[in-house]
Amino acid sequence: MTSPRPSTASRIIRILGIILFAITAFFNLMGGIGTACVALNPIRWSPAMAKLAPYQWLYILLMIGATFVSVWGILVTIGLARGYRHAYRDALIVLALSALFAGVQTFVSIALRGKGAPQNMRFYITTFTLIAFLLLRLPPVWKLIGGFQRGGGDAATTGGLAAFAAGVVMLTTLLWATPTHIGPDGANWVNVLRMPLLVGGSLLAFGGAVLVWAATRRERAVSAEEARPEGEPATGG
Repeated sequence: MTSPRPSTASRIIRILGIILFAITAFFNLMGGIGTACVALNPIRWSPAMAKLAPYQWLYILLMIGATFVSVWGILVTIGLARGYRHAYRDALIVLALSALFAGVQTFVSIALRGKGAPQNMRFYITTFTLIAFLLLRLPPVWKLIGGFQRGGGDAATTGGLAAFAAGVVMLTTLLWATPTHIGPDGANWVNVLRMPLLVGGSLLAFGGAVLVWAATRRERAVSAEEARPEGEPATGG
């Protein structure tokens, strides 16, 4: 006896939640890696950044912590899509730690150089996602989505959509990150990571699209098989 298929509403909520988490994880990964510029050589970029030099050790710790937790977040995204037992708990831990690292970096930067951009956006987005995931634990919503325990048939679709969304975030980084990464000489600091962003974003977007296409095709085949009257032979080569 097969288990009933999840409702459309539950699938939509699960998929949107996982996509939001994936975007947040990749946003924090880019923020953690991007911190390398000030963590490794703060005096290179501008007089304002040079003020952070006495606290270089702190930025190194924040860079390592944010990057490590974000990589864990990518693994947790897969766990959420596949319905692993402790994926939701791990997601809350990843979001809480990411918000902590982003928050500390934001407020230290405000205190030392007068502004927290662009890390403040990391903090806001991560906090928003954390609140959204806490709301998913409300009993009616939790029951509707099956407590993130349904991996099954839509795991590939969910994972593909999450990868595609993360790829789009990476590909568009040059657009939304540029305003906060212009140096005193007019140079765009984002260009330091231009090729990794373009290559990584393209691979994620393309791979995610292929995964969604394959999962949709398989689901249609399964639906057609279930709709076929019993005893009627399947068509096709």
